[in-house]
Amino acid sequence: MRTSVIVPTRNRVGEVIRFIKSLYNQVELPDEFIIVDSSDVSIISYREFNDIFKKMEGKIALYYIHTEPGSSKQKNTGIKTASGDIVYFFDDDTILQPDYLQIMNKTFNENPDYMGGMGTIIGIPRLFFRGRIINAFKRVFLLQRDYGNGKFQKSGFAKHPYGTGKFKEVEVLGGCGMAYRRDVLKHSNFDEHLDEEQTGYSYMEDADFSRRVSYRDKLFYNPKAKLEHRRAVGGRGNIRNKRKMYMVSHRYLFFKNFYRKNKLYIIPHWWSIFGLIVNSFIFESKEARKGYLDGLKEFKRRKKEFL
Repeated sequence: MRTSVIVPTRNRVGEVIRFIKSLYNQVELPDEFIIVDSSDVSIISYREFNDIFKKMEGKIALYYIHTEPGSSKQKNTGIKTASGDIVYFFDDDTILQPDYLQIMNKTFNENPDYMGGMGTIIGIPRLFFRGRIINAFKRVFLLQRDYGNGKFQKSGFAKHPYGTGKFKEVEVLGGCGMAYRRDVLKHSNFDEHLDEEQTGYSYMEDADFSRRVSYRDKLFYNPKAKLEHRRAVGGRGNIRNKRKMYMVSHRYLFFKNFYRKNKLYIIPHWWSIFGLIVNSFIFESKEARKGYLDGLKEFKRRKKEFL
């Protein structure tokens, strides 16, 4: 079984180098490694990157591609180059445990009916007093949260399984460390409508892709495969713009993947939007609140374009 690893990146050469070191230390190396770079200054101009990248020559087939910005666009570009039977997608700010690929490959080999899967994130905060309050708030307003069952809610938000310790069949895969069989990628692409116009960064393209795939195929979550996600801030814009993008993506994906199947879901969807606004008053900031409101206006302006 051949495996490919795709890493989209933009203006984060330090994170890419750190990821490559963790990939190089895998118990089972992939057959090919594809970096899709949209940096303003190409990362191949950095000596440290070239030193670590070339260290893998002869052990892994290496590909470097430079594209226009766009997380979904970059993933789709990588797919066109990938030849593996299993294709992995990692964020550039992740660090893999040495046995990550080994565990995931074994799961795919032993379960041919699973068409996609992911591992878990190390260091998900445990739910002590404040965490339990926030999690309860998110549960009430049908918002995205961890410690879930990996399913989608009628609002359109997912209950991510991160933090849970049991193998699960899920509907949502997180973009920081997901994988799909090549057969899935032959008839599904990442939605480039989600690429933000200025930065090219996307929100929820991973949730959208896995939602569409899960309607027809089985996906898994294996907590034995572990990675660290350090969530680098570079390339994602300020708080207000991030919250704007988050709201626009949430609304777009709801209408695309849920509303068309049941129009009554609009009620829990609007409830979740109300919850985001309330959340900005209690747990976030004025800038976050402005961003959510900007997102509502932006989606209304672009609704015909999206749908």
